[in-house]
Amino acid sequence: MNSPVEEIVSVSEQLKEVQRALDLFKEKQQKRESASDAAIEFVEKASLVLDRAEKKEILLTDDQKRRIRNNLLKIRSSLVRNMEG
Repeated sequence: MNSPVEEIVSVSEQLKEVQRALDLFKEKQQKRESASDAAIEFVEKASLVLDRAEKKEILLTDDQKRRIRNNLLKIRSSLVRNMEG
């Protein structure tokens, strides 16, 4: 089992990756570039983090989980709108 410090470092690094993927998606969306690759990357990373949290492999606050899920829903809605348009 990891020490508490190692656990914090691990969770922090994974959340940074999720945030970077989200930032990349938003940047591409603002530039009207194809954001689907960035969206897929965010969804993959965010899903992995949420799966690990559900399995109790990492500890996230309810707020952190809620925010990740909300961003997943927003990106899904955006992709659906883009596919329809």
